[in-house]
Amino acid sequence: MLNQPLYSLFIRLIPEAFIIIYSIYRLTNTKINLKKLIISSILGGIGVYIARLLPIHFGVHTIIAIMMYVFLTVKFNNIDIHKSISTVLLAHVFLFISDFILVIVYTKILRLSSDVILGQTWIANVAGIPSLVIFYLIITLILYFKSKRVNYE
Repeated sequence: MLNQPLYSLFIRLIPEAFIIIYSIYRLTNTKINLKKLIISSILGGIGVYIARLLPIHFGVHTIIAIMMYVFLTVKFNNIDIHKSISTVLLAHVFLFISDFILVIVYTKILRLSSDVILGQTWIANVAGIPSLVIFYLIITLILYFKSKRVNYE
């Protein structure tokens, strides 16, 4: 169980859900429906918030979040299930990479305490925002290289 304050829903979880679902739309070449994207982001953020409040082992909430994003993108956003599963997993891998990069920058380069960064405080939630920017940049870079790829078929 992660004791998450309610403001983390608005500072971190809904923006994170927005970028994840946006990246799924883009990586699957699905036409973006802004209304569904926003609704899915709010539902995704709330779902992850609730999953983190459950009395379960650390990491299980990530599996629940992945299943929830697959459900949202398949049932609500009408994305093919095979594409949805692969892109949700890919998006989470890139999200973990961006979080890891940010923790390394904070602890090794800026020499900040890991307790401050990894805690559930207001500062920790705000300090996590740059990882969303890193995540968005990774997705943008992938989409750029994907558009430049030559198709020999």
